[in-house]
Amino acid sequence: MAKDSVESKEKLMHDGNSPICVPEGEEDEAFQMLWEYLVPPYGKAQTAQGEIIRIVGRVQHEFLGNGCTNWDEDFRKMLDAFLRYLQLGNGFSRKDLEVAEVLVQLLKENGDKGFIDDRLTAVLCSCAMAWVRQNPEVIAPLEADYSR
Repeated sequence: MAKDSVESKEKLMHDGNSPICVPEGEEDEAFQMLWEYLVPPYGKAQTAQGEIIRIVGRVQHEFLGNGCTNWDEDFRKMLDAFLRYLQLGNGFSRKDLEVAEVLVQLLKENGDKGFIDDRLTAVLCSCAMAWVRQNPEVIAPLEADYSR
């Protein structure tokens, strides 16, 4: 019997110290690469960059994959944390932060209603990617008040 020639590769995770670069290419693919590199299989990320990617990925999955069936206070708290992350390091300008605040409010309202709009989550992901691009040096994650 021949051995299976496909060997499973161990997932390469960020070391928690090295600068973080957003991969070139399509934003969806770059986001997925960051997710795989920065987000652990369980629990919170060890960097602010990983945690902001984890937050938006979880929110996006809840909207697009679950139809907001699990939407609760934790998701709203995650979106509040998302806004706090945008202010860390080389944070968003006041104007961009105001736009992000409107986006978060729309997501909270739509999640409560179970209304799905993939454009809102796409913009959320774009905001997270822009913040990670502006902050390649590792930043410690904020204290989380959510458990998801």
